[in-house]
Amino acid sequence: MRQHAWRGPRAAVVAATGLGVIAGLTLRTADYAGVLPPGTPDPELGLSLRLVCAAAVLIAGTLAYLTFARKQDEPLAMASLPGLVVTGVVLRHLVVTLPHAADFEPAARITPGSGTWVLLVSGIAMTATGLAAAFAARRAT
Repeated sequence: MRQHAWRGPRAAVVAATGLGVIAGLTLRTADYAGVLPPGTPDPELGLSLRLVCAAAVLIAGTLAYLTFARKQDEPLAMASLPGLVVTGVVLRHLVVTLPHAADFEPAARITPGSGTWVLLVSGIAMTATGLAAAFAARRAT
């Protein structure tokens, strides 16, 4: 009986983190103070990566809905996968793109924007919630 008490809040967390990803995608993912020289790639998160994150939100939302509809934790356990996708995309943006900002223009001082941090926190929360649901489903069997 106790398992039912936590299923709804876990699904709500996945839905809320999905909204967090959407919010993060609308915010700037890179801040730069200087003017970049002509031909310099835009340090913002690319459109293709934003679309991947948006697709992950759609999947996570569907899994949260299935959790409510079926009253089972198993669909929600799969929310860890879209969470890992979002986290991986943002970590790629942080680790691969931004450290090379000095190659573009040292005076630009490119740093991660607020959208990056919102996306990272949302992706980690979605992953953790999906894993918690997986452990709950495993304990129930």
